[in-house]
Amino acid sequence: MVGYMTSDGSAPATINRGLSSLRGYCSWATIHGLMPEDPAIGIEDVPTDPPAPRSLPDEAVDALMRAAHQVPDPILRARDEALLAILVYVGLRAQEACDLQLRDLDLAGGTLTVRRGKGGKPRRVPLHLDAQHLLQRYMTAVRCPDGSPPLGDEAERAPLLSGRQITIPGQPVQPGITTRLIRQRVQALGRQAAVRLREGAERTSNLRRAEELRALARQLDAATPHMLRHSLARRLLRSGAHLPEVQRVLGHSRLSTTGMYLTPNEEDLRFAIGRAGL
Repeated sequence: MVGYMTSDGSAPATINRGLSSLRGYCSWATIHGLMPEDPAIGIEDVPTDPPAPRSLPDEAVDALMRAAHQVPDPILRARDEALLAILVYVGLRAQEACDLQLRDLDLAGGTLTVRRGKGGKPRRVPLHLDAQHLLQRYMTAVRCPDGSPPLGDEAERAPLLSGRQITIPGQPVQPGITTRLIRQRVQALGRQAAVRLREGAERTSNLRRAEELRALARQLDAATPHMLRHSLARRLLRSGAHLPEVQRVLGHSRLSTTGMYLTPNEEDLRFAIGRAGL
């Protein structure tokens, strides 16, 4: 069966699903006495290549940033832009973003400190200039309009990111957000960006450009915080960063984990084909 499916061009995942069904049937038939022994014992799955991490193209990330800039509520707009700055330019995990404290942001030095990364490992990440501007605006307009707390003050340990408390009258802004809120905001902004891209596709007379915009919209429909982390890793590698540098930024314990970003994804293959003029 495996040999036939392989020669027939079936994908490894398809073959392995077939093997799983076969094992289940053979096990059932053996238990009920329809077979003297299980012939599927010892048959292993076909090796599969690990899928490339899902990321967003640069144009899709730009559309997401524009969606945040168009949020009507000025407080939520500044917070969402600061949140995306942390996810897009620093590549933090959602939980790491939730754990950030005021003292972790050093705008003067242009760095952001992650005190509790995965596995409890801390790291300090340089801030892109665009991220510094967005975070500065958030701090001035929302988080610390009267100035940052004094050095060493207990208030420095308060959460950096804040959100509206929609269950409290007046919906006051309070420090602290959850990973669930981060996922919801990225998904909502992704859908809004997708709508605008589809509108752009309807307006253009260039059929190829229209399909490109629709493809970007489909990717934004499924946007997640972790995809932004993957996107940063790919941007760094494309710009000439070395794997150990990307490893430090993302806080990976093993270089082999960072190496997964060298696996081409669908966007990479599409770009390669377009570059070849096919």
